[in-house]
Amino acid sequence: MSNGLHTQSSLLIPSDSSRQGNPYQCDVTHQGTGKTVSGKFPQELCGLTMPPQVHLLVPTCEDSATESQLELVCLLLSFSPDKANVKWLVNGKERSPPTPAFSSAMGTDGSYMGQSRMTVTRQSWERGDVYTCQVTHPAVGTELSMHNTSKCLACLRSSLDPTIYLTKPSYEDVIKNSGHVTCLVLGYDLAASRIAWKVDGQVSSAAKTETLKKNSNGTTSLVSSHPVSLAQWGQGTIFTCKVTTLCSGELTQDITMSNTGISKKEPTVTVSQAYHEDISGNRVSLTLICEASGFYPEEISMSWLKNNAPELKPSYNNGPVSGSGTFSAYSVLKVEPSQEQGNYTCVVHHPAMEEPKRVVQKVFLGVSNCNRHPLEVSLLPPSLEDLYIGQNATISCLVSSMETPGSLEVSWNRGSGGPLAVVSREPVLQEDGTYSATSILRVCVEEWQAGEEFTCTVKHQDIPSAIVKSIRKSHMVSLRAPSVYISPPHAEELALRESATITCLASGFRPRDILVTWTQQDRPVPQEAYTNIGPVREAGKEERYFIYSKLNVLASEWERGDTYACVVGHEGLPMTFIHRSVDKASAPHCLVEDQGISVEGGEEESDGLWTPVAFIALFLLSLLYSTGVTLLKVR
Repeated sequence: MSNGLHTQSSLLIPSDSSRQGNPYQCDVTHQGTGKTVSGKFPQELCGLTMPPQVHLLVPTCEDSATESQLELVCLLLSFSPDKANVKWLVNGKERSPPTPAFSSAMGTDGSYMGQSRMTVTRQSWERGDVYTCQVTHPAVGTELSMHNTSKCLACLRSSLDPTIYLTKPSYEDVIKNSGHVTCLVLGYDLAASRIAWKVDGQVSSAAKTETLKKNSNGTTSLVSSHPVSLAQWGQGTIFTCKVTTLCSGELTQDITMSNTGISKKEPTVTVSQAYHEDISGNRVSLTLICEASGFYPEEISMSWLKNNAPELKPSYNNGPVSGSGTFSAYSVLKVEPSQEQGNYTCVVHHPAMEEPKRVVQKVFLGVSNCNRHPLEVSLLPPSLEDLYIGQNATISCLVSSMETPGSLEVSWNRGSGGPLAVVSREPVLQEDGTYSATSILRVCVEEWQAGEEFTCTVKHQDIPSAIVKSIRKSHMVSLRAPSVYISPPHAEELALRESATITCLASGFRPRDILVTWTQQDRPVPQEAYTNIGPVREAGKEERYFIYSKLNVLASEWERGDTYACVVGHEGLPMTFIHRSVDKASAPHCLVEDQGISVEGGEEESDGLWTPVAFIALFLLSLLYSTGVTLLKVR
């Protein structure tokens, strides 16, 4: 449109074109002069607005661990018009000194980009301060765009919850006033973590916390120990370890020193002795054996005194060993010729007794004129490996501390009066000059599980009368099957490309006897490749136990897809075994259970330790074996 002096031209912009963010230019050419004049129309004049895309750039975890000054960048992209405003907040408050200037520039597409940088101290970052980039822009009116970051949000390993391990002291340490309950915290970033203790709900400052330790696998560990008195142990005191972390907040775990609601039985204590003589009949050395039997629960402390002087160090301690619903243990002390003769006392502490039992043995190293009792007879029950895997039961009668093995006679009897399968091994000469011998009785698993009693009788020229000992499976404890959980290696550990740790937890079972083994690609894993921790009694009044097993494998074997299985055997399970397996493809949530070995929860079958064909074959072999034993009994 023109009126002679002015010319006007209009351009209609479709709404779709306006959203693309393209700038517009008007060119005017005068015919008389041939001169062209151009004018650009900014996007805002065309009514186009675009909110910024905000990105918060943070330092890496490695930089935050080494640099003293760290830089945060608030980056704004593709916004229009160029009227963005940026503020930095620290823990919700505006930063002081003020926010650094915001710089922006137009891109080739006509939109704008900009950034604001802020420098923070490493101390503030490690403290967990939260930094916020607050952005305002006309495209969103008065709405504030808030973008937060902190060490906990930026570093994945810092956000992972640490693991807490709480362990009781041994009863012997408690008796010696050196018992401590220990809280071990394991995690990736514990620099700002703190440990506090409560005793029966009351805050306690008696604990000692060690300095933070960095482990070779990239984790850190923190250990704190709290003393435990004998009174606290006997009263069932509850100790609480509270761990305060930067990113996970507060984590707590409790442990009870002892179960005060159980029926206790005090031990029977006896001391026997075995003299060692030279060719002239002079006593040149002596072995003292203190045996405690028939006690419950299993906690016990056995020590030696000489003429009521400070305790002597025993040569060997064994037990406690379970049998017939109670426990037994013994301690061996060897008296050398250089030690003076006198009164030797075996001191036994047990929760069932208010005062310790003391048995005194008078020692005289000279010419022997009295009968000697050098023999020690021990009965060992079948191992779980024999019962569950080998499907046969062997009971061992161990005779030790014999001066000469020639006149040894070992005989067996059984409660049912049936046939006996006995294997006797040749005597073995020990380092102390005495001999030991083992007689092995093979019995059917069913007979042992039924609670049949087996008796070993030992005769020897060095003892005035036979030593008779009996053993049977205890049925005093009600059965409770374990729950089994398997966990694949952690991603942080696999990233190191060195080793992979697979863990297996069996919990809530009763009695405490349990078998935990591993397989790799359906082949047994050697015992040195894994570590079993437990069984340990769980907290609470009800008697339950848990065991933890850790298998270390090469990271390359895990990455190539090998299948690993945790195999747990316990008499409370419907078919003795339960089997959990995991591999790279199924981790972390697809865990396979081999129903061919144990049925629990109606899960599907999987190829595991035994294939169905192998299981059927073993079942038929067991059936044939049982039939053969029955026919043998009938004859």
